Amino acid sequence: MVKIYVANGLGIGCHAEVAHAYEKAGGNVEIVHFRQLLNGEKDLFESQVLNLSGGFLHADLMSAGMCGANEIEHASFKYKGQMRRFKELLIEYAQKGNVIYGQCNGFQLLVKTGLLPGINGDYSRQTVTLTTNDCGNYWEAPVMHDIERKHFAFEDVDSPLYIMCRHGEGKLLFYSDFGLISKADGEKNRAIVNKKHVLLKYVDPTNINPTQKFPHNPNGSMDAIAGLIDETGNIIGHMAHPEVGIYCSRDSGFFLWKDKLKRSGIKAEDLDAEILEDTCLKIFRNIVNHFR
Repeated sequence: MVKIYVANGLGIGCHAEVAHAYEKAGGNVEIVHFRQLLNGEKDLFESQVLNLSGGFLHADLMSAGMCGANEIEHASFKYKGQMRRFKELLIEYAQKGNVIYGQCNGFQLLVKTGLLPGINGDYSRQTVTLTTNDCGNYWEAPVMHDIERKHFAFEDVDSPLYIMCRHGEGKLLFYSDFGLISKADGEKNRAIVNKKHVLLKYVDPTNINPTQKFPHNPNGSMDAIAGLIDETGNIIGHMAHPEVGIYCSRDSGFFLWKDKLKRSGIKAEDLDAEILEDTCLKIFRNIVNHFR
């Protein structure tokens, strides 16, 4: 059975929902503490999937994901008789075909370690960042996403699709006035990322075009980028929370739909369990089935 590690602890808050999604998708899930990964207590290579869930890792001190990223950068331990850096093991893990998947805070973590987008296979430095939403506050709402490139995790997933957003720091930037990356270098990175690394974009439901307009783009992310992928295709991440969308009962239109069924004589107990599943469950099923 496909083994999935779902990280928790230190403020990660969505691990139980994510674990349930993988279990429903047929995976063998183990919730592991973030520290168990950093100190090598859990062997990363005994799993096929490492999921970095959303939440408030280290209470988002400094900026979302930054403290955790610093820990990953500096963590090292003895692995199979040799001292190894944890970040090097993560890169090796993905290059061997395993999946690292981050949602929301997990996505922020991958971006700030440089594991996403990993331009030209270079994971040594951060090339984009995620910062405070343009609206100035935490925002929670279903947001329409378009799948920008073929990927096994999103195979046969209807696009565009609504995925729940709930974050305060999701604005993707390539450079800023006071950042370490110059505008010229940022524009080079921007061109490469848009060509090779964009997995999801925020779109306007009225025309399905990428948008900068709030609330369809909930944070003001440049080029409407909502999710990224590395060159291997095995490191993926985005700001939205697909674990929220595995049951149609979580959809805002569910009760209207249920009432219409009731009025037509169809009772809740008559509904097949599969009918009550929603689109985002396919994402978790696809990841699990990728290893079968």
